Amino acid sequence: MSVVVVGLGPAGTIATWALARAGHTVTAIDAGTSGSASRAPLAAAAPTLRSAAHEEAVRAPGPQAGRDGIGGSKLLAAPQSYRLDPWTLRMRTRVEARHGPSVLPPGTDVRDWPIDPAELHEWYERVEHLLRVGPRPSTEWTRRMAAAARARGLQPFEAPAAASRDTGFLLRQAVATGRVTTMPGTTVLEVLTDRSGVAGVRVHHEGRIRTVTARAVVLAGSVLANVRLLLLSGLGGPAVGRYFMSHNFLRVRGHFPGVDLDRGSAGPATATAVAEYDADGIDCTREGFVGGSILQAAMTGPAPSPDPHWGAVWAQPEQLPHRDNTIDLDPVAVDVLGRPVARIAFALHDDDRRRARHLQDVMRDWLVAAGAVTTTAEEFAAQPLGTHLYGGARMGTDPETSVVDGYGRVHGVPGLVVTGTATFPTCGGRGPVQTVEALAWRSATALAAGLR
Repeated sequence: MSVVVVGLGPAGTIATWALARAGHTVTAIDAGTSGSASRAPLAAAAPTLRSAAHEEAVRAPGPQAGRDGIGGSKLLAAPQSYRLDPWTLRMRTRVEARHGPSVLPPGTDVRDWPIDPAELHEWYERVEHLLRVGPRPSTEWTRRMAAAARARGLQPFEAPAAASRDTGFLLRQAVATGRVTTMPGTTVLEVLTDRSGVAGVRVHHEGRIRTVTARAVVLAGSVLANVRLLLLSGLGGPAVGRYFMSHNFLRVRGHFPGVDLDRGSAGPATATAVAEYDADGIDCTREGFVGGSILQAAMTGPAPSPDPHWGAVWAQPEQLPHRDNTIDLDPVAVDVLGRPVARIAFALHDDDRRRARHLQDVMRDWLVAAGAVTTTAEEFAAQPLGTHLYGGARMGTDPETSVVDGYGRVHGVPGLVVTGTATFPTCGGRGPVQTVEALAWRSATALAAGLR
């Protein structure tokens, strides 16, 4: 059975690989081209931004951070590979059971994932075996930070990382089956349907518009690309574009005068981390926010560090699904083909700021315990075009409040699957890539079985 996969980052490459191994014919499409280090201008046209629905949106100076092309944005990042804490998948149930429903801020709509954490654990194990996930060797910097964490009563660990950031080898294996055709430099303009469900896609390829027929389509692009394509196709129901979230990153730097921390001797996948401030590790009734973040002290290599006496701790804080953070189509701004660009309404809320202040204080204390004489925190700012975006096509059981089911299947559109962080009901305080890969493999396996 013919399948189109749209987007060949980690989700798309693993979905294509799984479908081809199951015997299906796949047309694998990506807007990027070989060697590209940026976003494709047509598929990822710069959106418009506003902080509230009553404001007029203005065009962003550029697209979302990252790159299109085989391997996606994972090629630009450290290949750290975290599992989400099971609490993240059951946030609403766990928070209400321990603290009561009143601690969830007004204006949020937190929902549990429609996936059994024990089943997702099995897919995590498959990904970790396939991509050879494990810790990197420690360094002087990570050992220093680990010792300071233990002195503070924490349990530090070496951050898990894949052997390589490149999942392109999976696509090469898929192509070798003879069942995969790749179409680089191709933008999908619309998902086509008929009375039975998916019928194919309409694409812009080599300056021409053409149709690729298929009985199933997997949308495996970025959040903005997936959500915009659903909106342009008129598919997904009333929840498309709602509950948009971002990891609004935090960094606190510490100065260690006269100490060469040698942070350039290993790449940024090498890190010491602590998990005590992630998930339900912080008393939300006392602090006034829900969720937290893994904290990491990472290397900077492979080049020599420009600031050998400075170290840093990073966080990627949880953000709850606020109803007023949304993605829709701009009524005025268009791309070069005249199609509406995405319009983002996004703002930080009081709980975001309280969470950030608390984590920054912890990060400062950790650096001081390691010997830092002074610390400086970067300004906490909204990052609606950062590398870790979430939501807009979240999974759930109710078509009024979700777009896809637990396998990424779009409600009411047989044959249409969405994978990637757009489907996350909550984002957690850890990097998403291993969860993206596990869900893509799981969704593609279910789709392959259903197409037989």
